[in-house]
Amino acid sequence: MMDAERLSYHRQKLLDMKKELIEKLNEKYNEAIKLGTEGVQDSADEAYNIYNKNLMLGKVETDALKLRLVEQALQRIATGTYGVCIECEEEIEQKRLEYVPFARYCTDCKSELEKKGLIKM
Repeated sequence: MMDAERLSYHRQKLLDMKKELIEKLNEKYNEAIKLGTEGVQDSADEAYNIYNKNLMLGKVETDALKLRLVEQALQRIATGTYGVCIECEEEIEQKRLEYVPFARYCTDCKSELEKKGLIKM
């Protein structure tokens, strides 16, 4: 079980991450909306803007997924299950939580699930 100080550290790290992700999402969303709204465009400009908009929206999707994972981790802190693998219920290594504070799986379970194509992040 994780001590209160370590839990508080991870909670703050997750809250900072959440704030940063929300800011990035708003920024990317606003950029995507603006693309292609500046005057008359030829078909090459229009194609380029559509490509960039799709690229940007793909990044928004990735950040939105990461935000959901961060929110789920904060929920696990609130319920006392943070740092426990949701697959095997073993403790997640501290080194892994340091690197990926929103980790849901221990290293072994994550590798196994990725091999089966069941998870991406």
